[in-house]
Amino acid sequence: MTRLGTTHLQIEKYSRKRNDEINDAVLESIKKIVADTQEQQQHLLADANLHTTDIENEFQARLQDYIAKLDNEKATALVQLEKDLDVRQQVILESARKRIDDLNTEANRLKMNVLKEAQAQSCIQMTKITEQVAVLEHEEAARRLASTTKTIITTKSVSASEAHPQDHPTTNDQVTTHVEALKSPSSSSTTSTESRQTK
Repeated sequence: MTRLGTTHLQIEKYSRKRNDEINDAVLESIKKIVADTQEQQQHLLADANLHTTDIENEFQARLQDYIAKLDNEKATALVQLEKDLDVRQQVILESARKRIDDLNTEANRLKMNVLKEAQAQSCIQMTKITEQVAVLEHEEAARRLASTTKTIITTKSVSASEAHPQDHPTTNDQVTTHVEALKSPSSSSTTSTESRQTK
């Protein structure tokens, strides 16, 4: 029994030792696995960071190229817009000029009509004035004729005895009247009227 007990103790001691050794070996393996895993993770993180940087640089470059392309397209679009606006502005200005020219033409036409009407009225007035002047001249001529007419009456009394003492000893005196009428300046002729009255 004593030997059996000793053997049992030895086996138990051996088993405990082996378990401890196994446990230590497992722990060491686990530590190595953990360390290896951490190292792989570090490599993975570094690789991820590297690739991320590469990707960011690539897309940043592509973004810059795209922005430059967009800027060019924007500049082209602005130039075209400016041309279109210039064309539309020219159309607006040309339309305004045409409307102003039309207004000026219409205004000139109306002014010419007013001028022609005024000239016509002036001609009518001048005709009336000419007619009135002619009437006034005629009246003035008549008035001057009446006021400047000189009537010269020459009376000659000749006794019958003096004129013809032997022929008409008993004849009454004879009166001879001469009338000279001076016409207006427009007339150059002189009218002479001789009337003889016998008393």
